[in-house]
Amino acid sequence: MATNDARIEEILSALDQIKKKLPNGELEVIKQSQLKLGEDQKTIKEDLEYFKKRLFNPDDGVIVRINKNTDSIARFEEAFDEIPDLRNKLENIDKWKEGVSKALWIVYTSIVGIILSLIFAAINK
Repeated sequence: MATNDARIEEILSALDQIKKKLPNGELEVIKQSQLKLGEDQKTIKEDLEYFKKRLFNPDDGVIVRINKNTDSIARFEEAFDEIPDLRNKLENIDKWKEGVSKALWIVYTSIVGIILSLIFAAINK
C-alpha cells in the first residue's frame, strides 16, 4: 500500500503543479474569443452564401450579366466592322442620286425648251 500512497501523492503533486501553471481567468478569455470566432465564422459563411447567390444566380447573377454584356459587345463589334461597307454603299447612293438629279434637270430643261419652241413656232405661224 505504500506504493499506492506514494502514487497518490505523486498524482496530487502533479495536479497541484498543473493548477499552478493554469492561467487565472485566461481560459475564460480564450473561451470567449473562441465563441466570438465562431460567430464571426457564421457571419462570414452567411456573407459568402449571399455573394455566391449574387454571382451564380442563373436569372440575374453577375456572371450572367457579364456574359450578356460580352455578347452585346461582340454583336456591336460585328456591326462596327460593317460600318465601312455601309459608308461605301451610302457614298455610292449619294453619287447615283447626284447623277440622277443632274439628268432630271437636263430632261426638265429640255422639255421646257421643247414646249417653248413649240409655243413660239405656233405664235410665228
